[in-house]
Amino acid sequence: MRRRYAALLRRAASLPSFPLVSSLHAASLRRGALLVPSLIHAYSACGDLASARNLFDELPPEGRTLSARTALASAFSAHGRSREALNLFSGQEEAEMDGQAVTVLLAACARAGMVGEGRRVFARVRRPALQHYTCMVEMLGRAGEVEEAERLVAGMEARPDRVICAALLAACRVHGRVDVAERVARFMHRYGIA
Repeated sequence: MRRRYAALLRRAASLPSFPLVSSLHAASLRRGALLVPSLIHAYSACGDLASARNLFDELPPEGRTLSARTALASAFSAHGRSREALNLFSGQEEAEMDGQAVTVLLAACARAGMVGEGRRVFARVRRPALQHYTCMVEMLGRAGEVEEAERLVAGMEARPDRVICAALLAACRVHGRVDVAERVARFMHRYGIA
């Protein structure tokens, strides 16, 4: 039953159809199959951030799971409210965040140009994954910190991919850093990234 509602909510969010989302919400309540993260995402996709927030706020403290908090942070970020996304995790230990939560927070910082906050979030991650590095490169690139982004890619433990290199090259193009772009091209050749 839960899978069925989750699939229906994903479909409603992709339309986006507020009447469908609200009717699925009501039906899931009646059947006891409340899928908070899916509902938050669906309401956000429909542009109804207030309903997404209300859904989260009405949860008991034990219901405010990491996945629910991450879904709401993603919704806030998508609607240009990055500071509120970060506030959802203020006071949280890094052990209380998973890779998806870190990605959402770093993406929020990148969208809002909150470089200092992004650096602080990234510094708390013990073993950053490739998507965390990619978010950092996008954030630093948007802020014009192209050389810092280049150093980050060169020093990361994970093997770089085409996406992170493309983000770095885009920053080079925007900020006219041909010198860095040439080094990135050599870097890509060395790793066999086309």
